[in-house]
Amino acid sequence: MPTRHTRHRPRHRAEGRLGAVLGSRQGHVVVAVALVAVLTAAAVALFLGRDRADRSTADGGEPTREVTTPPTAGTPTAAPPDTDPSAGTDPVAPAPPAAALLDWAERELPVDSRLRAEAGVRDDLLAAGAPDDLLATDRPTGPGDLVLTVTDGEPTARSRVLARFGGLTVADPSPGIPTAEQLDRRRTLAEAVLANPTTRAPEEAAAVLRSADVDMRLLSLLAVLTAREGIGVAAFPRTEGDEGPARSVLLDAVGSAPVGTGEPATAPLRTWLEAQLPPFAPDHVEVTGDGVLLSYRYASDPDALVAEVSP
Repeated sequence: MPTRHTRHRPRHRAEGRLGAVLGSRQGHVVVAVALVAVLTAAAVALFLGRDRADRSTADGGEPTREVTTPPTAGTPTAAPPDTDPSAGTDPVAPAPPAAALLDWAERELPVDSRLRAEAGVRDDLLAAGAPDDLLATDRPTGPGDLVLTVTDGEPTARSRVLARFGGLTVADPSPGIPTAEQLDRRRTLAEAVLANPTTRAPEEAAAVLRSADVDMRLLSLLAVLTAREGIGVAAFPRTEGDEGPARSVLLDAVGSAPVGTGEPATAPLRTWLEAQLPPFAPDHVEVTGDGVLLSYRYASDPDALVAEVSP
């Protein structure tokens, strides 16, 4: 049964503001003037944590070597070459839509979110193990509470679709709409990241940056990393059916060093990420063989969250 846990983020002492990060790299990283100006206004609350080089955050040392030992008496051996080893094995069935939706909600939504579902859909979610507090929409809601709709039909025209699972659709009925000024700030940041000669991105990832369709929390973080060392952006993964700004990025390099499983540059990157403060701190950091995957839980109005902590 899915559970919903309150997340606890460690508190870190900050040693300097964003300006200190940018100033420490003068003469080493070429950054567009617009990047410095916009970052100072939009992400001044993004801090660097105390240098914790002695803290072990790496994902491990040398890869574990697989050791093959000869079979002992009574140990089954591999099937002959002309035998299909998968014969008689039942394929793994995909999770039902309601169960897949609950898994997604546990991973992608803030812990205090609630779902308002139609009667039939609500029954399916309860049968799949939905916790009571997730579907308890009869409680009073405040201005900052996130209440999403789940329907087996089409959401309203003003809604923002977050994900689709079979015939079920999760949508935000009242998404935050960025102002013209906020959209311009996004575009300026994205253009500055792309203009930096240290940025490496394949065409598909570069197209996402050019569109500026990136969550402002994530875009601010990428801009600081670009100014600090440079980045390699491999992709902006999305959940199927997601229509909002990208909230995840796969980084495959920081500066000139690759990051990912077994790469030495991974540990310093994770230490730096763990030192960030809300709303810029990623909710999930996963080290993979392809790089480091950063992601944020859904926020209805991320531009407003960044504006609240900016001068």
